[in-house]
Amino acid sequence: MLTKVTASALTWQGAADKLTRALQETRIRGVKTNTPFILNVLRHPEFLSGAATTSFIADHPELFDFKFSKDRGQKLLNFLGDLVVNGRQMVGASGGVTPRITPLVPPPNPMKPRPGLKQILEAGGPEAFAKAVRQHRGLLITDTTWRDAHQSLLATRMRTKDILAIAPVTAHALAGCYSLENWGGDDL
Repeated sequence: MLTKVTASALTWQGAADKLTRALQETRIRGVKTNTPFILNVLRHPEFLSGAATTSFIADHPELFDFKFSKDRGQKLLNFLGDLVVNGRQMVGASGGVTPRITPLVPPPNPMKPRPGLKQILEAGGPEAFAKAVRQHRGLLITDTTWRDAHQSLLATRMRTKDILAIAPVTAHALAGCYSLENWGGDDL
């Protein structure tokens, strides 16, 4: 993720100080950012002197030597993602290895799937769909659970086979929704 921040001050050093403070106080979780690299640039003597040229980054590979902050929340989320999705085994406090746990997805209700607006659209076309929407009493809800999952820490961890396993259950449980968003935003 690209970090963007702007600052102005009466001096070059003042602007660099403001940028450094802003970046140090910014917390972005769930994705890696270029913040440590930018902080290295802002602290570099050549940059601070105003003498940096277009070859500055190429001339200073040490700008890429940095450690990510020790963010306990991020460490925990990474650990849980690896454990649940990738089946990573871990050594517990007792010294034993925790077995891999495969989550069980309940089968969809064996009764006939509940009809929703999708079935009205398929059977009667756009006119029947529009009529059903206009006649509907109450809220028409769009569920964004799957979209939100793809825009979070699960974005690179949800496997197609896992999504397909829960799709029938989701379709049944949310048949009364107006729509289901499955993906969206700038993360594509």
